[in-house]
Amino acid sequence: MMTGWRRGVVWAVATAAGLACVGLALLLWLKDLGTAGTVASFAADTVTLVMTVFAVRALVLQSAHSASQAIASGAGSVAAGGGIGRAVTGNNNQVSGGVPTPPPGSPVPGGRAEASGTRSVSAGGSVGEAITGDGNST
Repeated sequence: MMTGWRRGVVWAVATAAGLACVGLALLLWLKDLGTAGTVASFAADTVTLVMTVFAVRALVLQSAHSASQAIASGAGSVAAGGGIGRAVTGNNNQVSGGVPTPPPGSPVPGGRAEASGTRSVSAGGSVGEAITGDGNST
C-alpha cells in the first residue's frame, strides 16, 4: 500500500492529467484545433521527458544493486558476495560437525566483498566461522 509523500505525488499527477484532458476536450469542443494540437504536443513531450528520467533512474539503481562483487586475491583467500557459513583456509586443518549458518547481518553497501592477502576472508554478509592457518582442528 502506498503511503506518505508518494501517495501525494500520485494524486497530484492524476489531478494534473485529469485537468489536461478536460482542457483538451474543451479546446476541441470549441473547435480550436490549432491550440489543442499545440497543447497535446506539449503534454506528450513533457510526459516523454519525465518517463525518460524515471527509466534512466531505474536503470542506474538496478545496476547499483546488481554490482555485487566478490573479489579474492592472495593465496588461500575467500570472498563471497553474501554470507559465509564456514571458510577454512590453510593446510592440515581438521574440521568436524555441520556447517554453521551465518548469523544475520546487513550486507556491505554496494555488495562488494574483497579479500586480499594470504588466507584472508571477506563476505558481503555475515561469516559464521572462519578457520585460517595450519593444523587447526575443531
